[in-house]
Amino acid sequence: MTSTDKALVSSSSGLIREVRRLFWTVRDHSLFAGTLPYLFILPTFILIGLIVVYPILQAFYLSLLDVQFINPQGNFVGLRNITNILQSSIFWLVFRNSAIWTSVVVLFQFGLGLATALLLNQEFYGRTLARALIILPWVTPGVITGLLWRLLLEPNLGIVNGILATLGVVNPNIPWLSQPSTAMLGVIASAIWKGTPFSTVMYLAALQGVPEELLDAAKIDGATGWKRLLYVIIPSISPVIRITVLLTTIWTANYFDIIYVMTEGGPINQTHIFPTYIYELGFRRGKTSMAAAFGLVTATLLLIFSLWYIRELNKRKALE
Repeated sequence: MTSTDKALVSSSSGLIREVRRLFWTVRDHSLFAGTLPYLFILPTFILIGLIVVYPILQAFYLSLLDVQFINPQGNFVGLRNITNILQSSIFWLVFRNSAIWTSVVVLFQFGLGLATALLLNQEFYGRTLARALIILPWVTPGVITGLLWRLLLEPNLGIVNGILATLGVVNPNIPWLSQPSTAMLGVIASAIWKGTPFSTVMYLAALQGVPEELLDAAKIDGATGWKRLLYVIIPSISPVIRITVLLTTIWTANYFDIIYVMTEGGPINQTHIFPTYIYELGFRRGKTSMAAAFGLVTATLLLIFSLWYIRELNKRKALE
């Protein structure tokens, strides 16, 4: 090492020591010491503000205007957009569709997920492979899921109608996604198929923590399998069940890709839920302000449900 290199290393070391000394001096200052923790989390707050708070404020601002494709500047209309939404028949149709869609999908995901988790928690040959394969529907992209189920429910060549024809059903060529009476059933079935594996994994992980001593004690006391499930297993994994139900409810209410790929909200708006109808308003009809107002109403409804649900959990100390 040359003398020049040694001088550079020495000066660099001295600079590092000086910066370190200055940092500790500033950190120990009483005024700065109280704000230091907040400076560390400041980048997180800035990021949340950019990706969450700002879009909400922008949506609220747009909802107060009458911005359309033909009038991009818009005029101030106050709360007229929200008032018109609440008074329109399409809002209550979309609200009904969203309620049916969310409640049925979440209910079946809970029931099937718990049943599958109980099965995969048993000892049997090939259990490891079954546990690995069960997650495939959940990791499948929503667009692929929608296309797959469109093929399954195709009136003339679909597997579902083929099975019905094999069973001897009269007129098996049912247009599942083209008639109002069955379109919602088709999209609900696809969402249940895709979302159930998540519930299965959550409940299976929770079942690993159920003490064997409790199950053995219940078995010795003569409890049947059904009673062990009701009085031992479900109470033991109830915190996981409640959190999973909350997550699946929020995710299901915000689904977009499956429904849009399969039906685009049709026929006659019978499968439109809030996300698909917001897209319809904003990007296909060019009614930006109405779409923003619809989005605010949707977010408010989900927020009210989430706060109520969490409050009920806290009352029962279910999250402890």
